[in-house]
Amino acid sequence: MKKWVWVVATIVVALLIGGYAYSNHHATAKEYQAAMANGRTAIESKHYTQAESYFQNALKRRLNDKTAQRYLTQTQRYVDGEDALEARHFSTAENHYAAVKATTNGSSVLVTRAKDRYKQVKAIKANVKQFKQLLSKAQGENKALNYGQSNTTLDELFNNAKFRQSYYKNLYDQALALRKANNAGQTSQTSSAAVAASSSTAASSPSTSSSSASLTSSEKQAAKNYSGSNEYTVTQSQKELDGKTITAQQITSARKTIDSAGGNASAMSDQDVRVAMQQAAKKNVSLAKYTSQYLK
Repeated sequence: MKKWVWVVATIVVALLIGGYAYSNHHATAKEYQAAMANGRTAIESKHYTQAESYFQNALKRRLNDKTAQRYLTQTQRYVDGEDALEARHFSTAENHYAAVKATTNGSSVLVTRAKDRYKQVKAIKANVKQFKQLLSKAQGENKALNYGQSNTTLDELFNNAKFRQSYYKNLYDQALALRKANNAGQTSQTSSAAVAASSSTAASSPSTSSSSASLTSSEKQAAKNYSGSNEYTVTQSQKELDGKTITAQQITSARKTIDSAGGNASAMSDQDVRVAMQQAAKKNVSLAKYTSQYLK
């Protein structure tokens, strides 16, 4: 009798344990399926962080599941590609998108998006190459002191609507800085021409060297275009060299140097002398050499 009772009890316990195991397995399977479905929906909505969380949850419900792992890895790679694209790391982005679109039995939505991004990055890299070539050409023209031609080359960049896209910001900023340098260089050349015209007039008419009435119409226009020689328009920064105010003693010494190098310092205002000193320093040449090249 007792043996029969133990057999019945064992059977009941086994049924209970089996029923619980089956129920738990069924619930876990439903949770896994729900997590995977939610992950796919999140991808379609471009909520990639949520999608990653859902696929990670699916892996907790079914350890080492290849499908969940494949979806998770594919999503992570696509996000890495987006981050690299935003950071303008185009080659890195291209590699991530290539891996995503090559994924089999994963998200077809991500494959399609990765293919589009891959083509986009290819086009961006081609544009970068073209823009760099034009920028390099403009930089070379600037170094050769061909400021106007350099700006003309830069116009090819600025007139291209794609060049203003955020992908090319670094190149765009470099181009802006170069155009600013070109404009400053053109102003410098104009000022040198004005000083040279003034010196030439003074040499032929010493008694009227400081009078604008002795200038020809072209010389007057050159002087008008130059904003540095008129003392009353001079700002503090225009009176400085290497961040320090140019002293009267330095101006006197510079006048002697200019005269010795064949210039006509007596025809130059104090600001003309300052400009000559500043331009010589900018071109990294001595004042005597600058005078022989630009002021004779």
